[in-house]
Amino acid sequence: MYQALRIRRKRPGWKVTMLCFLALIFGFPSESPGQADYKRFYDEDNLPKVYDIFQRGRFDIVIQICDYALERGQPSWEWRTLRFESLANVGRYEEAVEEALETTELFPDKLGALLSAHEMFESMGLWEESQSIFEAINLAAGAVPQKDRMALDYVFLGRAALVLGADPATVLEKFYDMAKTFEAKGQNIPKGLVEAHLASGELALMKDDYERAGNEFLAAYKYTPNHPEVLFGLARAFMPGDRKSGTSFLNKVLDEAPMHFGALLMQAESAINYERFAEAEEALAKIETINSRHPLVAAYRAVLAELEWNDTVAFELEREKALSVWAGNPEIDHLIGRVLSKKYRYEEGAESQKRALELDPGYLPAKLQLALDYLRLGRVEEAWPLAEEVGAEDQYNVLAYNLAILKQEIESFAAIESDDFIIRMPADEAAIYGDRVLEILTGAKEVLGEKYGIDIEDKTLIEFYPNQQDFAIRTFGALGGEGLLGVCFGSVVTMNSPGSVTSGKSNWEATLWHEYCHVISLTATKNRMPRWLSEGISVYEERQRQSNWGQRMTPRYRKLILEEGGLTPVSEMSEAFFNAESGEHLMFAYYQSMLVVEYIVENYGLESLRGILSDLGEGSLINDAIAKHTAPMDELEKGFAESAVALAQNYGPEVDWSETPEVNPLSSLALASYLKKNPANFQARQTLTGLLLDEENWRAAAASADQLIRLLPEYTGAANGYAMKARALRESEGFAGEAATLETLASLSAEALSAYNRLLEVDFESERWSEVIANAARAKAINPFDGRLHYCRGCAHAALSETGAAVGSFEKALLLDPANPSEIRFRLAGLLKKGNEPVAKRHLLDALADSPRYLEAHALLLEITEHVETETLPAN
Repeated sequence: MYQALRIRRKRPGWKVTMLCFLALIFGFPSESPGQADYKRFYDEDNLPKVYDIFQRGRFDIVIQICDYALERGQPSWEWRTLRFESLANVGRYEEAVEEALETTELFPDKLGALLSAHEMFESMGLWEESQSIFEAINLAAGAVPQKDRMALDYVFLGRAALVLGADPATVLEKFYDMAKTFEAKGQNIPKGLVEAHLASGELALMKDDYERAGNEFLAAYKYTPNHPEVLFGLARAFMPGDRKSGTSFLNKVLDEAPMHFGALLMQAESAINYERFAEAEEALAKIETINSRHPLVAAYRAVLAELEWNDTVAFELEREKALSVWAGNPEIDHLIGRVLSKKYRYEEGAESQKRALELDPGYLPAKLQLALDYLRLGRVEEAWPLAEEVGAEDQYNVLAYNLAILKQEIESFAAIESDDFIIRMPADEAAIYGDRVLEILTGAKEVLGEKYGIDIEDKTLIEFYPNQQDFAIRTFGALGGEGLLGVCFGSVVTMNSPGSVTSGKSNWEATLWHEYCHVISLTATKNRMPRWLSEGISVYEERQRQSNWGQRMTPRYRKLILEEGGLTPVSEMSEAFFNAESGEHLMFAYYQSMLVVEYIVENYGLESLRGILSDLGEGSLINDAIAKHTAPMDELEKGFAESAVALAQNYGPEVDWSETPEVNPLSSLALASYLKKNPANFQARQTLTGLLLDEENWRAAAASADQLIRLLPEYTGAANGYAMKARALRESEGFAGEAATLETLASLSAEALSAYNRLLEVDFESERWSEVIANAARAKAINPFDGRLHYCRGCAHAALSETGAAVGSFEKALLLDPANPSEIRFRLAGLLKKGNEPVAKRHLLDALADSPRYLEAHALLLEITEHVETETLPAN
């Protein structure tokens, strides 16, 4: 396969006539092939071996073999296509074009030769040459008798149909799928069967249909598991959604074909994405040893000049070099912009896509990427028309289709606007917690903006998605992203709604504060900051806002620091995110990033941190900026490591952290005996407390849980002492001791939903109204869709004569399908009877419609009616 360039687009002004289409489907008669001679036997024996050499990137050898074969007068057209494709791959583009033109003259009736030449001409922008063989392709396609068609013929016909502008779905059904009907028999694989799956997979990749692409390449993989193009297809199909599998297949490509251009370019882009710039340089340099003029290599070097060195002169030089082979090549700027956008440089990315569209207004990949960039920049009204244009032009494109569905979903959202924010979310959700979203954001803008000296004049767009797939399409342009709560692009924040798959699992208020802090830090640096620093600042500011937000030291983090060497040098912090071994290691990367930020602020001051951000915005490299405003990097790293180790050592300093493999974990007697000798062992104490609860030995469990709390009072994770003690006390002593324990847990943890809900009920029964309001607010920050908390909150506000807050809470409770709607309406009527009699009356009538024998509602309705009638009587 031609590896130098892979530009696929429609020719301007070329249409498919009905005659062409019928010729492709039904074929026209042709002459019978002549009898094979010895030269044909030579070709049949040697061409497959040369193709294998070509696929492994040894183009110099292929050229020599082809020269020899042509000198012998070998008749097969494949020698010439292999030769001009190899010439192009080594950068001898002018010779390649001459050879391709000669090939079309010598083999005007060979569809495979014409298609290869056509692909080369298009890849270099040679439209006249490409158009000159258009009719020949049409005639050659029609000359293949339908009754004689083999699998490879169908593949060529499918490619020809695409050249002629046929519908991709038709091509798949009529040609590629037909080729797949030629079944393999043992080791005998029909020529064209693997190619049919490859062609189908490539077509699916062009349309962003990664699932279909993966299935096609896997089907080919069953026949040829070592085929470089099959492996390369699998790498591209899996990488967006399954990086581990994608990387594995990419490595296999390079094992089979170390100089595979496509794989090396993919490796370079992956390295750039993960800020391993030296690795990217190494991969690009390998290609340059074969082709020093490769346009895409220069395009990636332009990206490196921008991201690694902030060198605008080098950027322009590399871009010009990339365009030297074909000055109008839209893929160059599209690639540059796409990679920049992956690094959160959406403004620069959008400008690159616009340059690509100036070169070719019909280049759909640039148009679709520009739509994604505009969505991430908050320029929504400019984004949707572009996506719609792509969908109309290419109805098979999965991403364009998904964006069309997403647009319909967003159009149904409610919008909450202020001078600073546009908040979009489903209307039913907006009525429940939209006011709280605006309150948090307004506070974040005031606090964080002043702290970091950032005044954001434009409105920030915040979107909440109840459907995780919609969140993924809006955020990543593809499915995936499970586990992410929110993402910030700079002026746009997307979040999973607290009613989505994250329901009841996290504190959405803390997440929102965290994401808006990204808005501040990304604005301060013009999106020129590494992920680790932005995440570190956001987690740090969570903790500054509320003491139980953000991350804390845990037993696992302590072990990572003290026993597993888990700390990453500050100069290499990006690696902690990009090479995290597991989700646990990724969360530790967030935590360590926060510790670094905290260390900088505590030792060098907030102004130092602000200086780092400012320098990043001006293009400084991260390590240079940190050293400038703190200390030489080796000195800073040493001081930070000592600080982090000391923090870990002071976490449970009296705790025995050893494991207890010699103790039966299912025997409370064995564990109790072990703890008499080792009273500070955390693992044994935790296990024993759980067993005692299972045995319903409540008093012993409460005492053991108390010992666990004393060992590590700051621990609120799984199987913490507070939760276990509260349960034991509830079963043995009642509310008093339980409530006190849960209150301590609630003050330490921002995600102890069961504790908040239990306290809500205990305080409600005890009519401790201020505590009810506090715990309802805590619970709402995790699950605002619990009607019970709104009801309890409404009752508490009413008892404290806070009528407005009570009405708001009861109205929200009504929206959540309560079990007692009539009672809530009755309470609302009582609150509104003195200022809004019509609404009060409406609530009572609705209550009575549901509960006709509701005597208190009858009495209140009569009272309101009589009051209204009295007020309307004429004065004497």
